[in-house]
Amino acid sequence: MSAPFRHRTEAGEALARSLSHLAGREDVTVLALPPGGVPVAFEVARALGAPLDVAIVQPILQALEPPRRDVTLGLLGSPPAVQLHAPTLNVLNLSDEELGQAVSQARQRLRQRVRAMRGGAPIASLQGRTVVVVDDGTAAGVVLRRAAGLLRRAGARTLVAAVPVGAQEALRLLAGYFDEVVCCLQPEPFVSVPGCYASYPDVTDAEVRELLERARARSAPRETDAA
Repeated sequence: MSAPFRHRTEAGEALARSLSHLAGREDVTVLALPPGGVPVAFEVARALGAPLDVAIVQPILQALEPPRRDVTLGLLGSPPAVQLHAPTLNVLNLSDEELGQAVSQARQRLRQRVRAMRGGAPIASLQGRTVVVVDDGTAAGVVLRRAAGLLRRAGARTLVAAVPVGAQEALRLLAGYFDEVVCCLQPEPFVSVPGCYASYPDVTDAEVRELLERARARSAPRETDAA
């Protein structure tokens, strides 16, 4: 059986058609989950005529002594700020010093990644916006659900989860976190996201930055005209 999508660009074009009801609206922002979601979201933002940015949702494994590979902190970075989301801290039994050091190191790594992807571009407010969160697919929906919590705190008015392909159970769970869930294909049985693409190369931070720069350049004339 052949993969439903040749590559992420084709998947983004298909997803954009499913989101056509949002085209041309002034209140829409498209946020990609990097790295794989960025090429998909680039096509979505282009079709909708919406600005594009990234939402980095990054759980951090702790380098504690002794190592605790089962312990994670959910450190979420997204416009308009880097925020900490750690609902299970009370059961980790970490000292204040251990916790402070772990969080500080994780924040620094995340800020470095944000800079590598976004450069020094200003971050627009999401207050009152309709935010379309795009990934290249979802098997469990964990990262998208974490992103939803962060973006609600950032002031987003309406949240739309958008993926070209997803597992049915993941999409059902996402419906409890997002106002709308859009998915082009729900194959059964669902094996994996990469298995839905004929070509699924890694996407580098440099490629992400290039796509974001192209998206900003595309929207610049409209912003100038509006001014």
